[in-house]
Amino acid sequence: MLKRPDGYVLTTFGIGVRPKNIQRIVEADKKRLQAMKDQSQFGLRGDPETTAMFKQAAREAREEYLQALEAAYRE
Repeated sequence: MLKRPDGYVLTTFGIGVRPKNIQRIVEADKKRLQAMKDQSQFGLRGDPETTAMFKQAAREAREEYLQALEAAYRE
């Protein structure tokens, strides 16, 4: 089971999941959380170009996180 420090469960794994895949998920989740924080902090008060930039960064970080999960379950 992979949890955030606040206790939120990200995912559970079966036997045989590679540690590098778990690490990839952890790193992608950190990146996703930071992108979401940045979007909420700066994206709403910025000009349209800045808002779009933070929204795109959050979208890309979420996609990376989902790809990391998919890779872990596939291998």
